[in-house]
Amino acid sequence: MLDWIFEGAANWVASIMTQIMDAISGLFLETLGTDMTAMEEYFPFAVSAYTVVQYMAWALLFLVVAWQLFRAFGGPLTEAENPLHLLARGGIFAILITYAKPIFSLLLNIARAPYTALMDTSMAPSNFTFAGIQQVLSNGLTTIVSVATVVGLILLIILMIALAWNYFKLLLETVERYVLVGVLCYTSPLAYAMGASKATSRVFQSWCRMVGSQLLLLVLNVWFLRAFDSSVGQFIANGGALTSGQGSIFLWLFCALALLKIAQKCDSYLAALGLSVAQTGSSMGIEMMMAARVLTGFSKGGGSAASMFGGVGKTGAAAGGAASTAAGGATGGILSGFASRYKPNSFVRDAVVDGGTRMGTGGSVGFVGRAFGGMAARNGATLTAESVSSVASRPPKVSGTIAGDIADRSLPNYMPQMASGAAGNMKYTDTQITGGHISTKAVGPDGKQANVELFSAAQYDRPDSPHKQIQAADGSQWYQVTSGEGRDAFYAAPNFTGDSSEAPQVSEAFPSAPQDTVLRTVDEGTMEASYPDGSNALWYSSAFYQEPDAPHEVIQGSDGLSWYAMTPHAVPPQFDSGTDPTPQFDAGAGAAPQPGAGPGAASSLDGGEGVPPPSGAGVNTSAPLGVGAAPVPQPEAGGGAGTLGHAPSGTGTHGSSADVPAGPGSAAAYNQALFGQFMPGFTQEVTTVDSSRTCDGVLEVRHADGSGTAFYDRTRYQPPRGDYHVYEDSGGGQWYAIPGVASVERKPVYQDGKPVYDGDILRTVNVESVRYASTPTQFAPTPKRRPVSDHKPPKRKT
Repeated sequence: MLDWIFEGAANWVASIMTQIMDAISGLFLETLGTDMTAMEEYFPFAVSAYTVVQYMAWALLFLVVAWQLFRAFGGPLTEAENPLHLLARGGIFAILITYAKPIFSLLLNIARAPYTALMDTSMAPSNFTFAGIQQVLSNGLTTIVSVATVVGLILLIILMIALAWNYFKLLLETVERYVLVGVLCYTSPLAYAMGASKATSRVFQSWCRMVGSQLLLLVLNVWFLRAFDSSVGQFIANGGALTSGQGSIFLWLFCALALLKIAQKCDSYLAALGLSVAQTGSSMGIEMMMAARVLTGFSKGGGSAASMFGGVGKTGAAAGGAASTAAGGATGGILSGFASRYKPNSFVRDAVVDGGTRMGTGGSVGFVGRAFGGMAARNGATLTAESVSSVASRPPKVSGTIAGDIADRSLPNYMPQMASGAAGNMKYTDTQITGGHISTKAVGPDGKQANVELFSAAQYDRPDSPHKQIQAADGSQWYQVTSGEGRDAFYAAPNFTGDSSEAPQVSEAFPSAPQDTVLRTVDEGTMEASYPDGSNALWYSSAFYQEPDAPHEVIQGSDGLSWYAMTPHAVPPQFDSGTDPTPQFDAGAGAAPQPGAGPGAASSLDGGEGVPPPSGAGVNTSAPLGVGAAPVPQPEAGGGAGTLGHAPSGTGTHGSSADVPAGPGSAAAYNQALFGQFMPGFTQEVTTVDSSRTCDGVLEVRHADGSGTAFYDRTRYQPPRGDYHVYEDSGGGQWYAIPGVASVERKPVYQDGKPVYDGDILRTVNVESVRYASTPTQFAPTPKRRPVSDHKPPKRKT
């Protein structure tokens, strides 16, 4: 039973150790080189205080020289130095104090040559990552478990902990040695102050030896660390085996640990050779205390883990049951429970979450794990979906918050939709993950930004603003609300081509759409729908367009996004416009003036030279029998009273008149019958039908008493003011019917597109027309675009 527990513990220690060592490998050597950049930027006071140290050195040099000169007055009794020699040496060292830092920088440049050469030396075993150790250790554990007892596993755990601890101790000593070189550099003027007199020159000589020794140690730091790195590479390649066929995991661990120990004691070895080196590093007692503390915390964590496995150690039956489960290889047994408690990503998660409840174990193991987890997070680690879910799915009071670069990197792991399609090309910044709410900024390759907010469906009501409903990696449902110019990456609609074979895909994407509907993508947020009854309409995405005023239906997509499906326009039948030519006015001589036109006013219908109506003027092509056709301007939609013009009944012409078909089979009779079928609810007698404006959704009819009725498509026009009725046509379309009264209007006569004058008097003609009390306003052809910043957060559920 204990074999399984300690095998899991060994695996966990190996995984934690290797991930942490891999995260920081090379960081110290690349940063702490043979220059003072890190020293100056981490300790700016040393730079600003350097001038003060120089003045102190000059003052100290002056005191030393002055004291030795004072001793010269004692003659042979004081064994004083030669005053001339003393003054000369004092002057030389005063100059050296002035150039102390440049001289030290020159020494650093000399040491940089071997340092860089060792750093640039390429060795095949150095191309590795520490993470490869874990797999090799796991393979080795299989052999150890089969031939060794629990003692072997415990020894392996201790050696792995000691190896990792000594590796970090060596890195600490590397930093200490670098900082010591920096201290020697910025206090070097004080050493030059001791060189003027023979009595103090030994201090200066010892300082010189120490500088040389510490620079040598800097170079040796590279040698030892790269030797250890290559040893790890060889271990991953051959599992600790030697060319002689011997070797094992234990032998490699002991050799690697010995190398690290020697590297830490290198300063002592150099001192034994006579070099003046500073003694750095912690004592063996502190190391033993740290190892004991780690093992104590691990044993406590193992006890907590054992309690999770069904109370191991409480009763023999419980222990036997747990052992049988482990032996059967059940994934929910000891190893799986242990792994869930000691997942490395749990420590990374606990290190970066601000507040909330921890996932990983507590105690000393948890403390060390969180410390190393924070280092891994700063070096590019990401959180798994499970780790993100432990924050996002909880209530905000206990969830804590994840923010920063690791939140930006980890969000796609929890929301897979953000790692695919157009959203997968976005770069996420300013991400903040908390209980039930996730916010981030997405920047596309084209520089367009989008503000994305995600609200848990379990904690928030459905938003009123446009949104999509997406599923996270843990199966939870979220409302996605996006605003900004780059929102099209998150609201991209399926690309339909209008092929009837795509009907199943349309039904899947839009379950509430009529069956066998075919869609064609027109533009961003716009699609054209073809319905089974043959009608067509445009659909507008609520993410890009505001809800239109025109009649429409809201279609809900399978992703939760709403679409505004415009009601198809009414489709009138094809009325017969007749075969009569375009009626014309003639402005020839002999035209009789119209009554009431004023003195000298004249207007006539003449069969002479034809004068076409002005550009844009409408013509009634279906005048009643016996009525001459006349030019009639069309009413303008939305602009006051409309008119349907006819020449007065019985008006004659001096020449040929407009030829209007007559008889039972005429166009007028055909239109009357067709209109009765099209508008069955309209019972008033119709004499003529004007279909010239059906493209605008308008039909006009005349009655026998000269009055008329204008019909406006309800899907295109707003409800009119005043008296009107609503009729439904045979196709299900609805029309506003506005009654009009007969009237007579005077219209100017045009020739070649220009009004005709008799002297100074404008020539006019009286025209029968229909005047309407109002004309409805037409709806906008397309809905208004939704502002890019239109966003309203939902309410939290109570």
